[in-house]
Amino acid sequence: MNKFSVPADFNVETLNAYNRLNEQYDDYIHETYGQLNFEKNILGSGRSADKLPYVNKKQLEKYISYSESKNIDFNYVLNTTCLSNQDFTRDGIKNIIKFLKYLHDVGVKSITVCLPSLIELIRESGLPFKIKASTVCSITNSDKARSYLSMNVDRIVVDESINRNFCELKNILNVTSKVEMIVNVVCYKNCIYRPFHHNQMSHDYECNKSSANFYSHRCIMKRIEKPENILKMPFIRPEDLHYYEEIGIHYYKIQGRQAVAKGDIVKTVVSYLNKSYEGDLLDLLDCFSPTNSFRIKIDNRKLDRFIEPFLDNNFCNDNCETCLYCNKYFNDNLSFDESMKVNKLAMKYYQSTDDYKQMIKSIMESTYDKK
Repeated sequence: MNKFSVPADFNVETLNAYNRLNEQYDDYIHETYGQLNFEKNILGSGRSADKLPYVNKKQLEKYISYSESKNIDFNYVLNTTCLSNQDFTRDGIKNIIKFLKYLHDVGVKSITVCLPSLIELIRESGLPFKIKASTVCSITNSDKARSYLSMNVDRIVVDESINRNFCELKNILNVTSKVEMIVNVVCYKNCIYRPFHHNQMSHDYECNKSSANFYSHRCIMKRIEKPENILKMPFIRPEDLHYYEEIGIHYYKIQGRQAVAKGDIVKTVVSYLNKSYEGDLLDLLDCFSPTNSFRIKIDNRKLDRFIEPFLDNNFCNDNCETCLYCNKYFNDNLSFDESMKVNKLAMKYYQSTDDYKQMIKSIMESTYDKK
């Protein structure tokens, strides 16, 4: 039996839909997750506040209460990568504990955390939260897993980069069965921008707006650099869940806090509960809320055998220039030439709307003009 953690849209009708699904399927939605935004004295998360549904304290409290009536837990997300060192000052610690007590009082029982200092603070506070170590912790091997388990976390969300590394997943499972995986991954594998993008978004949470498109644009440009880069994103298709069940993983997370307002989270969840999906894979990964207008259509059923070589231990050594498996698979099964056309248009657009380079150019021109 698999358990799914899904993004909250803070709508009771969605909870009703989840409740009906839980009555229909053996696998079930055991929790939703989310957080407050646009409130004073709250702690941030790994998303910019303006990309999330508006939620105040009254709405949060009502949602948690209704969730409990449907036997669906709520996980509060505190996976910020930076608290501006509040966690190392007396006043900062007092404010954090005050906020944690508020969460406990309104019925929050579990929290997703990234910062080791915050994990320790929660444990030392004596508040009985279950703690989930965020994917932002970059848990990529059994040694890292042991380190977080030694801090008494209750579950770990492994880094998406090892989603197809069955050898490493098995090593981690030898340490703990408390493993959760993100299925609808949209990030490029081994992206160099990832930790810095999380840090930017953590600070954006404080000012309630996205400060720059530097990392988000470069993430997209990396994905469209080559058509086969889409296949390198370590997503897990609904049809492939059974491979992970067979090695002992039963907790799965659907990412998409930023997509709940315009997307269709319920449809996404149903696809994973059914373990089958007909249609464009990218639509599913985006929770049916496209992140950009440049779309490469990936027929999900054309990937039915794609994962099979990865089942052999150490098939992928992350040396794409010599392996070429994804390149060959894309060429043989998908529309390579059409994808190239879309990618070129997209690259041209993102390069021409690069605010960061334009800002540097403007400053340089202004500086030289003054001279």
